[in-house]
Amino acid sequence: MPDRYRYDCRLFSGYRPCPYDCECARCEHYAPMGPRVLIVRVHQLGNIVKSTPIVHAIRKRYPDPWIAWMAGPAAIPLLETNPFVDEVIEWSWEAAEAVKQRRFDLVLSLEANVAEAALAQQIEADELLGYGLDETGALCPAGPASEDYFALSVSDRARFEENTRSMAELLFDLVGVDYEGEEYVLETTGADRAHAREVLEAAGVRPGQRTVALATGGNTARFETKDWPAERFLELARILHERTDARLLLVGGPAERDLNTRLAEELGEIAANTGCEHEIREFCALLGACDVVVSADAFPLHAAVGMRTPVVGLFGPTPPAEVPVFGRGRKIVTRMTCGPCYIRTREACEHDGACMPGISAEEVAEAVVEILRQSDGPRVS
Repeated sequence: MPDRYRYDCRLFSGYRPCPYDCECARCEHYAPMGPRVLIVRVHQLGNIVKSTPIVHAIRKRYPDPWIAWMAGPAAIPLLETNPFVDEVIEWSWEAAEAVKQRRFDLVLSLEANVAEAALAQQIEADELLGYGLDETGALCPAGPASEDYFALSVSDRARFEENTRSMAELLFDLVGVDYEGEEYVLETTGADRAHAREVLEAAGVRPGQRTVALATGGNTARFETKDWPAERFLELARILHERTDARLLLVGGPAERDLNTRLAEELGEIAANTGCEHEIREFCALLGACDVVVSADAFPLHAAVGMRTPVVGLFGPTPPAEVPVFGRGRKIVTRMTCGPCYIRTREACEHDGACMPGISAEEVAEAVVEILRQSDGPRVS
């Protein structure tokens, strides 16, 4: 019977009864999906967080949409708690084959990679925006409406000299709706926040004491020129210890384990090593519990912005205009006139990646102290 099941109901899965266990065709709880939108944004956690305002753009464009997001395994926990994402699809070739059997009203192809662009172009949709794939195998705009967005990938002049818009604004332009300051969407659970409180307690944070997180990682394996040197973090920690009563916390992921261990040994009681093995949402909750986060242009910076934590963001080879802080904190930009350049290795840079080391600990400390001075009190007591 072709009308026995309502496959477009938000509650229908096809492999188990819905919560109401009703006969589908006669169910009074039928909730149609509405316009179906697929976001293909797979790689780089920071880029995924920066792209989350697009869910607001979609909801402005469509009434009650069904939003599906395809992402890599590491990003799945960040999207599972997003209240505006109805379906999270973990990227794999099997998932790619399955999604090609579906139809969407809109596919947003945001990943500048050949495989993801090819997939997006094969999905049946009323409209495709973002990246497509030319018959030569090169990335190309998905259509005329995507040309400005695509140009930022292929024109240094457009991206580094002309563009003054954040990634959020660029995505709203792509979808074709007005941007009104919509922020990142990053949610943690009660268990994540409880873990963060335990970490702070173990780090010796006293009740009512403010905290400054020093996110020591840039993206060394992929983009080493974004790193702020370890010696600058040492200088910063010592200055902040002298000028504030905040508890200083070393934070990072598995790639920063050895670095943070070494920094903690050199700093002694000045700073606490919070560990580098937290689950991704637990890490976000930890940043959310801090009063200030200092970070290069990497995932900790974007996660802290998503958690509404004031930040001091450090920028050298990457464009600061694309990263909003929504009025909470400061962006400190290299004074070298050759940046931004997007050169990833010191070997490829004629200045040996001098832009990030050129940002002084004193300048960063002044920004942190000013943020602490303006705050009303600790975010977690």
